[in-house]
Parts: sequence; C-alpha cells; structure tokens
Amino acid sequence: MDSRRYAMPTVNFGSFSKKRNSTKQPASLSDQRTVRLKETTSIDAPTFIITGDDFDYNYAQWGNRYYFIVDVRSVHNGLTEIDCVLDPLATYKSEILASTQYVSYSSVSGGSWLVDTRIPILKSATVATSSTAIGILDEDGFYVLSVIGKESAATYRVSLTNIKDILDQLNNWETAGISAAKAEIVTSSDPAVVLESVGKALVQTGFVGNAYADAPNCIRSCIWVPFGYALYDSTDYIWLGNFNSHVQARKLSTKPTKNTSSVSIPWQYSDWRRAQCEEVYLYLPLVGMVSIPSDEIVNESALTIDWSATATDGCISYEVKAGSQIVGTYGGNASANYPIGISQQASAGEIAQSVIAGTEKVLSSGIETAKSVERFSIAGTAGGAAMTAFQGFKAAYDIANTGCTRHNTCIGGVGGGAGSGLDLNAKCFTVAHPTIISPSDMQQTMGLPTMKPLQLSQCSGFCQCVNAHIEAPAMAAELDAIDAMLNSGFYIE
Repeated sequence: MDSRRYAMPTVNFGSFSKKRNSTKQPASLSDQRTVRLKETTSIDAPTFIITGDDFDYNYAQWGNRYYFIVDVRSVHNGLTEIDCVLDPLATYKSEILASTQYVSYSSVSGGSWLVDTRIPILKSATVATSSTAIGILDEDGFYVLSVIGKESAATYRVSLTNIKDILDQLNNWETAGISAAKAEIVTSSDPAVVLESVGKALVQTGFVGNAYADAPNCIRSCIWVPFGYALYDSTDYIWLGNFNSHVQARKLSTKPTKNTSSVSIPWQYSDWRRAQCEEVYLYLPLVGMVSIPSDEIVNESALTIDWSATATDGCISYEVKAGSQIVGTYGGNASANYPIGISQQASAGEIAQSVIAGTEKVLSSGIETAKSVERFSIAGTAGGAAMTAFQGFKAAYDIANTGCTRHNTCIGGVGGGAGSGLDLNAKCFTVAHPTIISPSDMQQTMGLPTMKPLQLSQCSGFCQCVNAHIEAPAMAAELDAIDAMLNSGFYIE
C-alpha cells in the first residue's frame, strides 16, 4: 500500500498550455495544495481529493511526476475529486532527450536531396527553357555538288549561281564549239571526203571523244545542307569527267567539322524535387526531342553538346554530356536533294556519227539526286489514434501522388530539308510539377526527413522515431507508452 496516501501529499496545480504528445514541462505551478488520495487509486492515474469547490486548473505535479487533469468533480460538503493521468513525456523528459534513437522525421534535416515522400505532387506544371546555338547550322546553308572529276571524285561547295554557270557551259556547247565543228563537216558521196572533214573538225575544234556527252553523267548528286561552314581542301575548277566547266569552287573535305556547345539546365527546384518533380528534355536540331533522366543529372547546371558534321553527306551527330557522364548520342541527316536537269546536245563525235549514219539525234540527259489523441491511457495503445491519422494521411498522399506522364520523344525523325525549317538552336527545358506545400513547411508540423540515428537532445519540435525504446526508471506500462508516442510522433519542447 502506498504510504503517501496517508501522508497527505502535496500537489502543485496550475494552468499550463502544452501539446498532448510533448516533453514540455511547466516552469512552475503556483497553487500548492495538500490533498488526500482516493481509495484504490493508481499512481499513473490518481484521483486527488481537495476541499473547496473553486478549482480551475488543467495540470498538476506530484513529486517528480507530471499529470494532465482529466476530470474535476464536486462530490459533497465542499469536497472535490480531481482525476489525473500521467504525462510520461514530461515526467521522463531527461531520459528521453539523453537517448539515441533512429529518427525518421525531426527538425534535423537529412539533407536537401533526401526525398519527403509524404508530400503530394500536383498535376499542374510550369515550364522553363534555355537555348544555345549549334555553331555550324545556318538557315541559308549551301549546296554540295558531287561529281566525277578529271582524276577522281570530288565534292564542292557551290551556289545556285555556280550551278547555273555549269549548266550554261553545257548548253553553250552547241552555239559555240559544236557549231564550229559542224562548219567543218561536209556532206559528200565520197566517204573519204566526209571522214576527212570529221577528222578536221575534231582536230581544229579540240573536241575529242564523248567528253561533252558524258559530262552530265559525271554529276552524281547535288544536295543542300543547312550549314554555315565546313572544312575545305582547296579551290579548283569543277571538272565533269574530262569536261572543264570553267567554274571555280571550294572542294569540301570529307573530314567532319567538330565543335562544342553548352546549354544551361533551367532547374526550377534546388532540392530533391529536381529528381521527383521535374522532367528534363533536350531538343536537338535535325534530330528531335529527347528525354534525359533528371535523377541522374541533379547536380549538374548545364549540358555539353559535342557535335560533328560532314557537309559532303549532310550528316550531323551529337554527344550529350552532363559533367563527366555521357547521357546520350544522337544523329540526323540535314541534307535536302536538289534536282538538276540538263537539256543536252549531242557531242561532236555523235554528230559525226549521225551524219555518217544519215540520221540526226538529239539526246536529253537528266540527273536527279534524288495525426490527435483525446485521452492518453498508459496501459493502452498510446498514440494509436495518431498512427491511424497518419496512415489516413499517407493513404491520401498515395492517391494524390500519381505518376506524371512524360512527353513522347522522337529521335532522328525531323531531318532533311523539312527539319531544317524548324528551330536550329538546341533547347533544354524542364517541366516541373509543384508539391502541395513547400518541403520546409513540414518542419513545424511533421518534421523534415532525417533518416538517421541521433541523440534526441539534438532535435526540437516535431520528432518521429522508428523502433524507439527508452531506458528510464519507469514502470513497464509507462515505458510502453513512451515508446509508442516516440514512434508515432511527439514534440520536443
């Protein structure tokens, strides 16, 4: 039997504001009274009997124990019963704060990159964009003529004027060279006379073989590329086989032109939301839009684009890097076919043969490139309602935090002439989905993600532990209650 029941214990009463699940202790409780204990009362949930009917307090201290006042009843003859329940967090505050526990949420942040999965992500979105020029690309571009030359195949950078001049040279053949050759050829019943005049025409006009006739066949392709420059070997006359077009142009090198561009990543967040709430996309000219995993580049501020282009075939390749990692390689073709048509006259040799055969031909050749707890029971499930409330919140979160659909991406599908009509700048843009509140707003109510062992004295405000077990000079039910409250969430105050 507890001797304190007959010693007329002294209890301090007072009004004190605190949370139910808080370690906060009153600085003082001003109304000290000598009380009697009700028969068969519990030390954890005692009933004190005092004289008088004037009582308006909510908190009590008996020795080193703190109590919430649960009920006040006027009995009779000026006697009042006061029902109390132990406040275990305030009573064993020292032991609690001295313990080291695994803390899941508290005032101590585990770092800005530690994800707070309790916060719902909204479906609304904002977009930010940055761009950079790909140095070689130019909407005016130039033409690339591939020919079989006098000694080898070659490719030249030409303009429309150059192409026109080449065609003019071919078309002028009849009015100049061929006319001169015709003038030397005579018609006679004597074959020897005809052959002599043909030979004279060949020698005196300088037309030998089928150089002219074969010239259009030596034009292998003509393409337009949206490039501003390229690597060159030399400047030379364009020969179509043995036919000298007398048009000078720069001979293109088959080596690729290479350089580097950089585009900043327009991050909209500077914490874990980069990986959870933002998608990163990169538009590459003549390739299309590609998706870059944001969780792999959260520490990077820019993307490096190494590009390589060959004007001879209009191909361009990209190597995209974030820091030291390559996030992707892509390629496209920038060329557009340019058709060339030639209404060509017969060569001098063919003319002679035509005369001999007695038939005249005109040949045409065309080349075309194609948590709330109302009453705390020490032996009961402390914090059970709180856990239920938390689970309810979590369920709501699981529903709200649905996946965000990414853009469909297309790689290598916007090349050629049509692709060059689109934006020729590389663009990086982010699509960010906001959280319903800022992560820092969670600190006062539900704490920040901590996720590591800590001495609880390092924390303040809301704190929630995992598998916490307090060592204290307390009874079993009290220890159970403390553990339950720590694991369901409490306040260090």
